[in-house]
Amino acid sequence: MKHYLVFGLTVVFTFSSYGQETKQKSETVTDSIVLATNAAKDAATLLRIEKAEKEAKKTIKEAKRAEKVLKRAEKEKKKLEKAVRKHEDLKGEIEDKKKDIIKREKKIKKYEIKLAEGQRKGKLSPVAIDKLNNKIAKENISILKGKEKLRKLERKQ
Repeated sequence: MKHYLVFGLTVVFTFSSYGQETKQKSETVTDSIVLATNAAKDAATLLRIEKAEKEAKKTIKEAKRAEKVLKRAEKEKKKLEKAVRKHEDLKGEIEDKKKDIIKREKKIKKYEIKLAEGQRKGKLSPVAIDKLNNKIAKENISILKGKEKLRKLERKQ
């Protein structure tokens, strides 16, 4: 009877340990399958992340290029606007010089008329005649300077 008891206990321990080994083996296989699928998922995720990072870098580069092009276009636009303003200012200066010259010529004619009438009537003293002649000379000099300035402005245009 003792033999049967020992034999029974041995069988029970053997099967119980075999069951545990089988359980461990099946858990190990399951764990390794799970790890393999997780690794595959992680690799796919990493690939997607890398792809997304590359696309993000690419879009950032394109945005920077577009920004540079936009800045250049704005710079050119400002340059053209400045040139247009300069040209308009130049036109305005030319018109002002022409008007100034015409105004001074009218003054000279007025002084000459005054001088001629005063001499004809004999109302002007020699000092007054000299003053009128000096005014006429000054206006002539101003006209010459104005015409020179006008020529320079027209050359710039």
